[in-house]
Amino acid sequence: MSQAYQHVQHLAETIGPRGSCTEAEKKAANYIKTELSRLDLDPKEEEFKAVTSFSWVFGLIDLLFIIAALIFPARPKPGLILALFALVAFVIESSTFPFLSRLIPKKNSQNLIAHVPARSKPIRKVIITAHYDSSRSALNFSPKLVKGFRRSYLLLVGAMMAEVFLYALAVLTPLSPPLLWLLSLPCALYILVTFFTLLHREIAGQYTPGANDNASGVAVLLAVAKNLTRFPLVTTEVTLVATGAEESGTNGALAFLRRHRPPKDTYVINLDNLGIGDLTAVTAEGILGTKAASPELLSLAKSVASEKKLALRFAPYKLLTTDGTVFLMRNYPTVSLMAFDKEGLLPNWHWPTDQASFVNPDNLNVAKELVLGILRKLES
Repeated sequence: MSQAYQHVQHLAETIGPRGSCTEAEKKAANYIKTELSRLDLDPKEEEFKAVTSFSWVFGLIDLLFIIAALIFPARPKPGLILALFALVAFVIESSTFPFLSRLIPKKNSQNLIAHVPARSKPIRKVIITAHYDSSRSALNFSPKLVKGFRRSYLLLVGAMMAEVFLYALAVLTPLSPPLLWLLSLPCALYILVTFFTLLHREIAGQYTPGANDNASGVAVLLAVAKNLTRFPLVTTEVTLVATGAEESGTNGALAFLRRHRPPKDTYVINLDNLGIGDLTAVTAEGILGTKAASPELLSLAKSVASEKKLALRFAPYKLLTTDGTVFLMRNYPTVSLMAFDKEGLLPNWHWPTDQASFVNPDNLNVAKELVLGILRKLES
């Protein structure tokens, strides 16, 4: 049994579900800190405040749309302004920029950071990230509904935009406000259903074991760290960042950027959901609008895969945000390495079946070799 797979087992089974800002997440942080310390990397634990669930932020946005629908018949202009404000908030939050989430009560989480210095004078910097918390399950992540997750999400976006558009027509044109409001009701109803889905997630959902998402990414990060301590790079400084509270809104990556502000030419390799399926270099990320990955890192990944005869796919990822999205949205040269099933989905995504027994140890080793190969290519 590989050491990487043992990391997956310890995180997903011994510690178990690791919800954002929970005591179990803290135990996982301590475990990662211990493992990095064994490699003489002197890891630093950096605490930060984070919302405990994305349900609160996006539930609040849904609620604003519902309130706008309720007040619009009596007060059209305030109804339009409120709906427009909610739409703007939704777009900003979905793009990994905190807005309304600044108002949500927060709890403590933490990042684990370790530096692997270059043997000589460093001329480039690389950040390798992997989050270690796990998500809460929800109805729209169930095996029967998860295939339509993107479609449902885009329908929600369409409902929000349609509500704002119809309200704007009612306020700014001679068209009948009552008629336009009636036309908007199906949109408001769909948003209401989404609101109750988020509410149900917080009441009845359970934190998942998070073996694939994302004990697998942490395991690969630790395996890469072990190799780099034995064979350090000559002119490349590597920073390992195990992030907390990613599942509640990429909070760990945001906290790292706020505190450290790395130079914009720093390369970023994000490791997420690597334990099951086909290893994939993600060419672009984003569910509202995609942001392209670094062409240089993609080219290096292709070259490494060819030389080492590693099976590697290239595909966009158009579902929820990752730590990689955070760096991409701020113009860092970034690539996320993930693994997808034959239908292009993340296996056992945010569901109780995300267990260590389904993780393939060979996947972890191939991902490790790909990361190390990319780093060596950057050296040359």
